[in-house]
Amino acid sequence: MNKLTKRQQSIVDLATNLSVTVDVGCDHGYIGVQLLLDHKTNYLIASDISAPSLEKTRKLLQQNNLLDQASTRVGDGLDIIRTDEKIDQVIIAGMGGKEIMDILKRYPNKNSVQHWIFQPMKELSTLREYMQKNNLKILHDVVMTERKKFYHIITATYGKQKLSMVQRDFGAIKKDRNEEFFEW
Repeated sequence: MNKLTKRQQSIVDLATNLSVTVDVGCDHGYIGVQLLLDHKTNYLIASDISAPSLEKTRKLLQQNNLLDQASTRVGDGLDIIRTDEKIDQVIIAGMGGKEIMDILKRYPNKNSVQHWIFQPMKELSTLREYMQKNNLKILHDVVMTERKKFYHIITATYGKQKLSMVQRDFGAIKKDRNEEFFEW
């Protein structure tokens, strides 16, 4: 498989070992395939609004002999999840905070998902505030750089949390404040 970018590898590193992972907006499928290869998930549901992008994911799964451990679905956000389908982990990366919020607003079973990974490209404060109001407790709030650009990766689980204005605007978890955080 292709080598992951630093941002993609950071997302994989923050994933937990859970049975069913959904990669929303999976594009080429690099993150989801790596999760399967690393045994960080038993089953992958890869979704994208773009059928051509999803075809790239399907081909990557096939090249790595992983088609039987995955499902590829064309659709918007988590709308592709059936109401009776249990999912443990959701990754939503490379979208704006408002787009992520729109996806979350439409998904009725937020409290049944054990682990969320968000990598918003903008509107971080808005997303953190939404998470606080909707019982998504932030576990990690990491800043990392790639090609001189800063990226934020937030992991969460269901639970209550009260964020200060500083935490809402700059990150919720002090232990995650690394050198890259201070550069940002």
